[in-house]
Amino acid sequence: MKNNTLGPAIESFGPHFRISLALIGIGGLFSWLAFDAAKEEPTRVAWTVFYGLAIGFGLLVVRHLAFRLWLHERGISYRGILGKGEILWRDIDRIYVGAYSIQVHHFALGTFYRLRLITKQGAKLSIGERVHRAETLADSIHSYTLQEMVRKAVSEFEGGVELDFGRIRINRKTGVIYRKWFAWREIRWPDLATYGFSDTHVNLKGAQQMLPANIAAEKVSNVHVLEALLDGVRKGELSIGLQ
Repeated sequence: MKNNTLGPAIESFGPHFRISLALIGIGGLFSWLAFDAAKEEPTRVAWTVFYGLAIGFGLLVVRHLAFRLWLHERGISYRGILGKGEILWRDIDRIYVGAYSIQVHHFALGTFYRLRLITKQGAKLSIGERVHRAETLADSIHSYTLQEMVRKAVSEFEGGVELDFGRIRINRKTGVIYRKWFAWREIRWPDLATYGFSDTHVNLKGAQQMLPANIAAEKVSNVHVLEALLDGVRKGELSIGLQ
């Protein structure tokens, strides 16, 4: 795909095949049950429910199959049932990505990824589970945005600004603040024993904690930047405290 602003496409991402099958299967099952009920009791309400389910699931399937996204050197472009758009790398402010697994009666259906982008202008693009190879797409977005985002974050961190990563915040003078359940908790820099990042969770453990705090990765924005900052503090490349 050629885009006048972003240039030629490097890679394309189409709809997720298993999600397509799941939508068709679930929609078909509920529509068939509603149709069967409407035949047994042919009332206006029963037929309204059937048509509502059939049209609703049909639109979901069309929306899913119509979505496509292209990766460019300068950003991404996408097309959906309601139109098309583009986002430049420099305009991306927050990236939320997280993985989860689905099992039915101990049978693994696979690992799926949720991906959401928020621009500096406040526009939101929720890709969800719609694209195939979402983990590859997320890695590519991280690689294209890492350098500029880290540069900006380091400048603000060293300037004393508290950096907000969603459910996690960091402050040069105090430490790491995270939200668990309905409360915010703090781990001061000298007490931060370990931290870890995975596709599903961000783990933080203070020296006085028995178990690490697990925060869902999809609730933490720009995890690639957060990891780079914590690594910088751990290695002594970033100064902390009151000095």
